[in-house]
Amino acid sequence: MTSVPAAPAAERAGAARRDGRWEVAAPVAVALAVGSWGLSGPSLWRDESVSVLVARMPFAELRRFLADLDAVHALYYLLLRPFAALPGPLEIIVRLPSVLAFAAAAYGVAALARRLAGTRAALYAGLLYALTPIAARYAQEARSYALVSAVAVLATWLLVKLLDRPSTAACLAYGASVALLGWLHLYALLLIPAHLLTAWLPALRRTLRARAGASGPGPSGAVRSLAAVAAAGAALVPLLVLAAGQKDAQVFWLKPPGWAELAAFPGEVAGAGAVVLFAAAVWGAGRAPAVAVWAALPVVLSFAISQVQPVYHPRYVLFAVPLLALLAGIGLAALPRRAVPVVVLALFAALVLPAQVALRQPASRPDDLRTLAATLAAEERPGDRVLFVPGRFRLFVAVYGGPYERLTDLTRVPGAPGPRTAAELDAALKGVDRVWLISPRIGTKYADDERYRTLQRTLTPGQTRTYGSIHLSLWTRNN
Repeated sequence: MTSVPAAPAAERAGAARRDGRWEVAAPVAVALAVGSWGLSGPSLWRDESVSVLVARMPFAELRRFLADLDAVHALYYLLLRPFAALPGPLEIIVRLPSVLAFAAAAYGVAALARRLAGTRAALYAGLLYALTPIAARYAQEARSYALVSAVAVLATWLLVKLLDRPSTAACLAYGASVALLGWLHLYALLLIPAHLLTAWLPALRRTLRARAGASGPGPSGAVRSLAAVAAAGAALVPLLVLAAGQKDAQVFWLKPPGWAELAAFPGEVAGAGAVVLFAAAVWGAGRAPAVAVWAALPVVLSFAISQVQPVYHPRYVLFAVPLLALLAGIGLAALPRRAVPVVVLALFAALVLPAQVALRQPASRPDDLRTLAATLAAEERPGDRVLFVPGRFRLFVAVYGGPYERLTDLTRVPGAPGPRTAAELDAALKGVDRVWLISPRIGTKYADDERYRTLQRTLTPGQTRTYGSIHLSLWTRNN
């Protein structure tokens, strides 16, 4: 296999004078601009509602919640906690950590590219990542995925450093980054087999030379990388135990993906720019096969594992996208004329612009919780009640708190650990004339919910309105 070509002498001399700072800084600036553009446009949706409401829970309630559900996101909820407590525009405040993580990942992509293939590759790789629609999409979401991507880039950087100059400090730093990656999202550990493969296969190790003339990492770095991963695994045992017990509640909605889902992945990543991005990555793969392994193997593993236990979703392999951009940037830098990569980069920006605009539209998220809350605020009356079916649905919708704070919640008795029983709800409905029902589509899944059946016996439903997947209906008493 061919190693990553050394940067030309003139470029190395120029890099020595300016240290490649501009080539690394420009992607960060673009990522911040792209991440901030239209940040408050789309409403928070149900997953973001969970993030914010859980981050605002008292610690005792938070511990109980994580013991039953969502332990895999515990670290993210703790990191979001200080942001969720800040005043200001809600969407901007709670999405800000993801914007910053997106910019940090763009920096890491550019820094890795500069180390492996020179300053031109740094600029191209960082800009490609900053412009990629799927990365921008999750840079504007109050969930952990942008942060997971940033830590995946950090772990990859530390792996390269460990293999280049093995030391105890480098080993500890890499192990800590792997543990952090797992605590943020267990599925991101699918990157680690790709890391170990490049560390242990000599042909791939040679492609990670950081400087022209370097001898390449030797076995010491590979052994230390394995030791670091083993130590990280020990640190992840408590999370693995908790997650195993919550698996059925956490990812029950995932289905085994078929070839159609895998074929759709490039479009999910880059929309109309997919051909440009993936063609550049293929061109770069021959020059940096180790990077190709990092970018491709996690997606392949996720798809393969999902045939037995579904774990695949495009956002669950988002951490591979910065490495895909790294590979594509190396490919662009290897093109024969300097003007050609600039043209390709401009073409990519033009092709992804419609997708970038679309993801900032108010209807671009699966749910429109902001309009739902505004509807309730406009139409509620004194004495109205609200019922959530299933009971956990309050977490899915109540991030825009106003109307939910005023409406009496019939779903549970205050202070009780679980939802009301049918008998308790029947008693609570006496003398109540109007109840707002908030639920998914009832269908057959929730038709037998005892609270829903009690409501059916007592009140009459009105028109159902939908806000993405969320259904709202007003139930009234016939006098």
